[in-house]
Amino acid sequence: MCRGSVVFIAIGCMAALLFNGCAASYSSYLAPSLNRLAREDYDGALTKIEKPDGLTNKLLYRLERGLIFHYQGEYQKSNQEFEWAENIIERLYTKSLSRSIASLLTNDAIIAYRGEEFERVMIHYYRAMNYERLGDRQSVLVECRKANLKLAKYSQRSEYELSYRNDAFLQYITGMFFEAEGEFNDAYVSYRLAEKGYKAYANSFNTPMPRMLILDLVRSAERLGYKDDVINYKNRYSLKEEETRKPAVDDIVVFVEVGFVPRKHQIEFELPIYEDDRGLPVWMVSDRARSRFRYSSTYRRSSVDYWLRVALPEYHDRMSPPLSVRVSNREESFNGVIVEDLEAIARKALVEKYDHILLRTIARNISKYMASKAIEKAITDSGDDEDKNEDVRRGMGTLFGWLFNIFGSTTEAADTRNWLSLPRQIYVVRLPGESKSSAIKIELLDSSGRVVKVKEVSLDKRSTDGRAFVNLRIFL
Repeated sequence: MCRGSVVFIAIGCMAALLFNGCAASYSSYLAPSLNRLAREDYDGALTKIEKPDGLTNKLLYRLERGLIFHYQGEYQKSNQEFEWAENIIERLYTKSLSRSIASLLTNDAIIAYRGEEFERVMIHYYRAMNYERLGDRQSVLVECRKANLKLAKYSQRSEYELSYRNDAFLQYITGMFFEAEGEFNDAYVSYRLAEKGYKAYANSFNTPMPRMLILDLVRSAERLGYKDDVINYKNRYSLKEEETRKPAVDDIVVFVEVGFVPRKHQIEFELPIYEDDRGLPVWMVSDRARSRFRYSSTYRRSSVDYWLRVALPEYHDRMSPPLSVRVSNREESFNGVIVEDLEAIARKALVEKYDHILLRTIARNISKYMASKAIEKAITDSGDDEDKNEDVRRGMGTLFGWLFNIFGSTTEAADTRNWLSLPRQIYVVRLPGESKSSAIKIELLDSSGRVVKVKEVSLDKRSTDGRAFVNLRIFL
């Protein structure tokens, strides 16, 4: 290969790296839209989201728009956006995952975003609530069924073991919808799956079993004549007799969505690559470097070949302060029960994926470093035996190798993207059936019981008897 060709390739690679390195700050890009959303300026929030030119953030574009349309009351438009999002996810999951040569020469932030597992499930929650507002209860049930089926499929195809393999919240609301439609056997099955799911939630995400779920289990078992199950639940959960009195299903189930999911940010550090790592396969060196990250020690500079810059995603160190929800109508107040903690799920998922992300990131950066050395050698060796310009070639090789290494290092970026308009937590409150057309007040309280946010909402008048469902968002 001639010297000009090698130089051209080097310049092209560096330009590609520089261009691709600009895709890392999704949260900064979306901040103006989120600010408008927090003020419930839905039109303004939509206008601040620009359609991406490429595939990199196309899924996020559909997800953010779908949720904003939902809160705006444009339920058909919201479902259309979420349907496009589902199609994008399916297309992306037919393609090979991340250990391709192309991804090793760029950064994770420019790979097409596939969505976190919990984000893909939340699509079905919002589609279900859209259909509920549109009066299509059968489509609601379809979305509920799809959610956990898809989660199971994605878990089977995952590259890592995750605690989030069954969404207890979606199982629970599936049971409530089935019960509202008189499908009591299906409701009971869903309630039992929700009970199993919340046991896992308690261990992994510190989300306790909702007491009302246990009462729903007992009521459903009594209706179906499962006397042994009734006795088992009463004993297992120490239920009092007054708790198990059969309540009417003619109620309003209010899901109160609070705050925003946490945002990721980028952290940077350096790892040593030792002289005795030379000549070893990339993944072996990467695994060694990952072990040094886990078990840091004092490094002897004389044995360090070079220092590798690494950028990784991280949530802010501390969890958001605990909150509680209280909903009041004209007659009385009801305390909300947390049923989905998206912040806890998101944080745990990142911890469980961290080792995989770290290994891939180290391998990519080592590959970039090796590519810089290969460019340097290719330019140095590009002349023939009679070429008098060996010193010039060596200088050019050193220059372009150094430039490639600098560009590879400075364009390294962590993937800090996520569906940012999602709520941080979801609470549930049941209002009695006589509150069919009334104003309610939602209060957020801090750990000391002080009210930190109040929102008043008028519930839509219900045209039919039976259980109704509504979700409301309160921003912080």
